[in-house]
Amino acid sequence: MAKIGLRSWVWFMAGIGAGVLVSTMNERQIFIGENNLEAVVKRGERVEKAFVGFCSFTRAKLANAQFPGALIGFAQLSEADLSGAELDGAYIGFANLHAANFSAAHLSDAMVGTSNLEAANFQRSELDGARFGLTGLSGSDFANARLRGVTFFGCDLRGASFAGADMLGTQIINCMCAGVTLPDGSTWTTGTQWARFTQTGHPDFWQPSLK
Repeated sequence: MAKIGLRSWVWFMAGIGAGVLVSTMNERQIFIGENNLEAVVKRGERVEKAFVGFCSFTRAKLANAQFPGALIGFAQLSEADLSGAELDGAYIGFANLHAANFSAAHLSDAMVGTSNLEAANFQRSELDGARFGLTGLSGSDFANARLRGVTFFGCDLRGASFAGADMLGTQIINCMCAGVTLPDGSTWTTGTQWARFTQTGHPDFWQPSLK
């Protein structure tokens, strides 16, 4: 498991901050509270750089939402259905998405920090290049997901499942990993070499296409 330095920590948090500051609010369609959020999704509207925040919307029906580049912050969206959603390049911070359903969703290059995604479902989702920092992901399910180049640091991954996931280039940095199900179906131990699933140069490299 790699060590995290001050530079890496600053790099991640600066990235989250840049998403908020660089993307000015007047460029975003703002959804504060529920504000017909479900209706927009139901109509199939594509909203780039949406701001979803300051809301409490448990079990929101947002399947197949098209919100690329969205900023989701200070939001209570536990058990939300975001299956099949397009959230590439999204910024998620200070949000509660406990047990949310992201199955088959697209979150490439998304940045997630200081949020609760415990027991979230990421099965078959595409997360290439995504970054997770200081986030609760215990019990989350990444089975058969594509996680190429993803970074997890300072995250709680206890009990998470990566069964069948493609983790080429993934970095696991200073995360809690007890009880994690590895891509080959085995269970993480203190002697586990993540490089076996993340680096092609490992002598016993494993990925779904090679099982």
